[in-house]
Amino acid sequence: MSRSTLRRAVAGIAALTATLAVSAAAPASAAGTCSVNTPSRWTISSPFKTTNISLASNCAPGTHAAWQAVTSKGPVDALVFDGTRSEPFDMYDDAPLGRWTWRPGACLSADFSQQCTQNTPIMDVRLGSWSGLTATRSGSKVTITTSAARYAPSADKFVPWTGVRGTVQYKAPTATTWTSLKYVYPASNGRYTFSYTMSSTRDYRVVFPDTTLIWGHTSATVRR
Repeated sequence: MSRSTLRRAVAGIAALTATLAVSAAAPASAAGTCSVNTPSRWTISSPFKTTNISLASNCAPGTHAAWQAVTSKGPVDALVFDGTRSEPFDMYDDAPLGRWTWRPGACLSADFSQQCTQNTPIMDVRLGSWSGLTATRSGSKVTITTSAARYAPSADKFVPWTGVRGTVQYKAPTATTWTSLKYVYPASNGRYTFSYTMSSTRDYRVVFPDTTLIWGHTSATVRR
């Protein structure tokens, strides 16, 4: 059993236990709303990452609430607030990528007498990426090298990002609008180099777009 599978199994058992416990109370009425503040965007860029997820201000003090994360592969995780306002959330790099829907599991007031309605937030989970750009000038000749890397769960580290198209952009030092200069396609080492003629000074950057599994990245600006 993988690290994340074991963690999800424990979380699932906890959520089920909490749901059965509050259901037995047979609440008499429904009142109020309780929302959970899950991140809308999650980046996997290390073997393990943890954060605290909290309930929104619309949750009454002492509320008991649970949510279950579901993906196209089925249930993958759970959040249980047993009267608490914040809970730790852990994610390993073998977690499923894509859309996580946090479905309501159960929600009751502090004394278990009233039910509350819950939100259904979406969390988009993708791999992290990195990009860089260097530029050198010799007279009017400008040579630009771009670099791109993306996180690889199988290696537990960043590796060269290939199979993606980046865009080198430029602007005048006093301008605010970027203009596309050239498409770049990283080689097996994640780099791409080209030269062109330009006598005036410009700012340069490279932009790699989001893909379905990887968050894109924009490099720092270089002036040459």
